[in-house]
Amino acid sequence: MKKLLFSLIALGFIFSAQAQTGGKKKTSFAVRLSALDFGTASQVQNGSIGSVLNAKQWGQWGSSTKSLGANYTSQLTNQIDMYSNLDFAVARKPLNTQNAIKVSNENLLTSIETGVNIKMFKGDYRVNPYISAGLGIRSFAFRDFSAYAPVGLGLQIKTCKGSNLNLTTSYSTKMSKSLTPSYNYGISYSFLLN
Repeated sequence: MKKLLFSLIALGFIFSAQAQTGGKKKTSFAVRLSALDFGTASQVQNGSIGSVLNAKQWGQWGSSTKSLGANYTSQLTNQIDMYSNLDFAVARKPLNTQNAIKVSNENLLTSIETGVNIKMFKGDYRVNPYISAGLGIRSFAFRDFSAYAPVGLGLQIKTCKGSNLNLTTSYSTKMSKSLTPSYNYGISYSFLLN
């Protein structure tokens, strides 16, 4: 699993370096606040999205695990951005999994992910929706590592002097047996670096 983690980090640096070679590309740094909804993802996995919505059992803000993180984004083209996220949260293991013994102690939940955002519009629009896909590693207490692929939707809202407000929602699809899937809802504010 450590090899996969280092491969993801190297892949992020390679894409970031390639983004810098052609012309003046925008790079930004963002502060992120996210909510990880493990409960709803577990219910959807055991049923369907429709059944969870009909029963009005979609998770609320209070029942989610909050995380704080950072984002680095570099522009590949006018429509495609490469991103890397690093998030930290305090959570309980095993994170609402079924048939697992609940452990009462909390520890640090860390996730690193890299991927691409494909925007709907090519120019600098005030509001620009996008789809997102990537690869990530999540660790609990820097011991238990699991791989996932975040896929989702986002909305980039232009504010002042090149800064953006980003609203995102994604689903962490399972790539290793030890991962507990989650819905991730996030808000971030980015600052232009160049």
